[in-house]
Formats: sequence, structure tokens, C-alpha cells
Amino acid sequence: MTEFAITVFRLTNQRGYFVPCLNIGYLERDTGLEWRITCGGTRAYFVRFGSKVSDNTAAESADSHFMANRVTGSLLMAGAGLFQPEAMGRLFFRGVEGAVTWTSQLDVAGRSCDKEPCVLVERVYDWYKAICDHKLLRRAVDDAHLALSHSHEALIFVYRGLEWLKLGQGIEWAQLANDMGGTEDDLRELKKTANYETGVRHATPSGSKMRALADNYGTWVCGLIDAINAARSRLDPAFKRMGPDEVGNAVLKAMPVVPYP
Repeated sequence: MTEFAITVFRLTNQRGYFVPCLNIGYLERDTGLEWRITCGGTRAYFVRFGSKVSDNTAAESADSHFMANRVTGSLLMAGAGLFQPEAMGRLFFRGVEGAVTWTSQLDVAGRSCDKEPCVLVERVYDWYKAICDHKLLRRAVDDAHLALSHSHEALIFVYRGLEWLKLGQGIEWAQLANDMGGTEDDLRELKKTANYETGVRHATPSGSKMRALADNYGTWVCGLIDAINAARSRLDPAFKRMGPDEVGNAVLKAMPVVPYP
């Protein structure tokens, strides 16, 4: 018997951007379950269907959030902005005809984009597929999203994102620095900032902590996204890496606070 789990998310953006119209289909190779995702404006609808979808409602709740993270990560990388998913309700349908039963989880709780809509949608689809196909990209993009969502702790997530890429590709820090458009000395300074007397990754005896400065965390996330692009180009030689202006504009649009010029 086919069952359906339908989750409604509100996708919010502090800058007032809207989600472009998206329609995504996804098949889970290991389970045979399928997804249909429809997004637009401030809403996203996630439908998962197959047999025994409702056997574990807690797991279904988590899986829908994981899938929402893939969409928000794709929006970030495509240059649509930084969106936060908030689940608004969930319905489980058992069967589609005859004695249909259902349960519910309810109340679990601008501006249009300046890119050409059709171009942006294609970019989101493109990144969504890459994020689904490659776990190391998915982990690193998640950390880029977390860094911008929690700017006061951005370097924690940037550092971990870089580690996902380093370990996942089996490369040295020097190669990673080159992927970011810098030198190994630049990366050493970044690692020093993260690890010593700044309160970023470790507590300090004085209790002091580095402040979240827009020019710092924006630059760090740009470097991480540069490294993500380099990793994707190795996984898919046909992929055209984002240029510096594209990366900078994507991060600028995603930053919760617009920095002063």
C-alpha cells in the first residue's frame, strides 16, 4: 500500500527575498521511496511516498528537515539568498482509495530575486543534484549555511566545512589553500585565528571572545564556497566553477546584515 508523508515548510529570509518556483523529484536509491518537492514564495511542500512511510513518524520528521536543508543549501549556492526552514505541519496518508486513514502533526512550528528567474531556478536544480549526489559537498554546504546563520560562530563552521573537503578528497592543506585562492600561510593564519586565544573553537582563560565582524565572516564563507566549487569541479569535470564575483554576490545576498560599503 502506498503511503504519503506531506510536510509544509515556511522558508524565511531576513533580507525579504522570495524562493523561486521550484519542482523537484528525487528517488532514494537505498529505500525506493520517492520525493516530490514544490517551492515558491515563502512556502515549500515536501511529499514523500512509497510503502510504510508512516512506520516511524519521528524518523520521517527528521528526514523532511534533512531534505529541506538540501534545498536551502542549494538556494545559498545558487545565489538566491539565505533561507531558514520552519516546519508548519505534517500529514500522513495511508492509501489513496477505499479505507484511507491519516494522522497529522500540525503547527509544528518581499522582494523578488534580482537574478533572471529561469536562470536562478536552473542553478538551484543544478546545485540540488550535486548536493544529493556527493556527501562531502552536502556536508560542506551545510556548514556554509550554518556559518551565515550563526555569524557570531561562523569560523567554527567554516573550519569544519574545510575539514570535510580536505578529508573527503584526501588532499593536503596546501591544496585546499590553493582552492580558496590563497596560500598555505593564509590558511595557517585562519587556523591560528580559529584555535588560539580568540574563543572560536576553544575557551580562553580571560573569557574574551572574537566579535562577529561582517568583513571577517563574509570573507571566510567566500573561501569555503570557493573550496566547495573546486571540490565539485574535481567530482564533475563538466562543472563550471563560480567566479569571484558570483561567489561574493551569493554570500553578500545571504548575509543577514548588509555590511557598510
